[in-house]
Amino acid sequence: MSRSREGSVRADFGTGFRRGRPPGVLPRPASETRPGRAGDGSPGKAPTTPSWTYPMTLEQESIWLDDQHGDGPSHHLESLALELRGHVDRQAAASAVARIVARHEALRSRFVLDGGHLLQVVLPPRNVPEMAHHTCSPEQAEAKLHELARRPIDLAASPMRATLLETSPEAMILCVQFHRIVADDRAVRTFAREFAEHYRACVEHRPLRSAPPPMQPGPYAIRQRSTPRDPAALTYWLDNLRGLSPGTATTIPPTVEPGTPPRCDRVAFTLDPALVESLRAACGRLNTTPLVLFAATTALLLHAAGGARDVIVGTPVSHRGSADRDQMIAPLTRLLPLRLRLAPGQSYADLVRQTKRKVHEALVHRNVTQHDFVRFVLRSRSGALRLCRTLIVVDEPEQSRIDLPGVTARRLRVGPGPSWADLCFTFVVDGGEHLGFLDYAAHLFSATTARHLAETFRTLLTSSLGELRGAGRPPVDQTRAGT
Repeated sequence: MSRSREGSVRADFGTGFRRGRPPGVLPRPASETRPGRAGDGSPGKAPTTPSWTYPMTLEQESIWLDDQHGDGPSHHLESLALELRGHVDRQAAASAVARIVARHEALRSRFVLDGGHLLQVVLPPRNVPEMAHHTCSPEQAEAKLHELARRPIDLAASPMRATLLETSPEAMILCVQFHRIVADDRAVRTFAREFAEHYRACVEHRPLRSAPPPMQPGPYAIRQRSTPRDPAALTYWLDNLRGLSPGTATTIPPTVEPGTPPRCDRVAFTLDPALVESLRAACGRLNTTPLVLFAATTALLLHAAGGARDVIVGTPVSHRGSADRDQMIAPLTRLLPLRLRLAPGQSYADLVRQTKRKVHEALVHRNVTQHDFVRFVLRSRSGALRLCRTLIVVDEPEQSRIDLPGVTARRLRVGPGPSWADLCFTFVVDGGEHLGFLDYAAHLFSATTARHLAETFRTLLTSSLGELRGAGRPPVDQTRAGT
């Protein structure tokens, strides 16, 4: 890249949130000291002010701003539900949650706009929200969980909420809800693992010997904002998203009349064993992953819905992968747009190869923010500011059962919560069964439309994999005729 081109990119996008403001902790009087971290054995001196203030991370900043521009309750919510059967120690459960909150600064932070700066204000470990306790019948449990998963979170009060739902004397459900400004899916898994560790220690009346988290979101934000942005990544996305137009398909046309209150619903489906075997064979033949095949099929779905040949499929990408970030409770996931162009007569194999290349390029150039994407779109003079409106998510297989003393514990699937996209296809392996979920914006699409989309996706995947084996015509030609 030329020096002039690099200079133009830096001038357009900069390296910080506010020009002239150095990244770092806000100034405090010299007499103040920071309270000791939970679990590190250092009590610290009592501070004269109740908080410790940092800039937000770039991910937190994007989520906060998206919330301000949203219409209605936040769609940035994550939920964890653990079904506990046996002799459940309520006090141990509450203590385990409190210990985790004390250990992870994000869970006791407040997120505010102060003097034009977006800040995360960390409160001392004693600021732990109390766990709520409710009772309901086993028949009411699912509806109650859905209600809890949809209930908004007030960031001015706390970024999380914990509820113990008692369905019988020997059965309870721990439901913890997080705002995505503090936790992504990997962070929720960390919370579940640490809950088991702390609950076991509380029941056994022993201290838990665990090292403190190597990195907290505040110091991470300072390091992140002091690291120069990658001009090659900015240039890649600027070039990749050039020429967007209203004809670029990011979702399908709504089928519900305007004015319906925002809400989300879910369609569940399975991939039968024969389809799963074809999927595995195709991954081996093309040396690729299920994510690539699912993204290519989603591109066909968007093409089938409106005939567009320029489509965008979004996928979440984690910024973990290093020892100091892997166990940090923080939002370290960004949505990256895969822009795919479908040509007449194009084979599914060629579409998969194009998608594989785009996924690889997106991962190489993932060091960008949602703010950058908004600027890219503005520069392309397109009216559609939301690039990732149709998502593909492939969840890692996880252990649903958790080892607790005297208690049988397993993780429940809570859904749908508020949707962070118009359409979100999620695929997961659960106990050997390949499950699919379509979370959809019910204020945009009817239940009939959602069921049709899920079935059409499965049909397109089946026929496309058949085309790989030489059965049938190229899917780009057949999707419009058969949908």
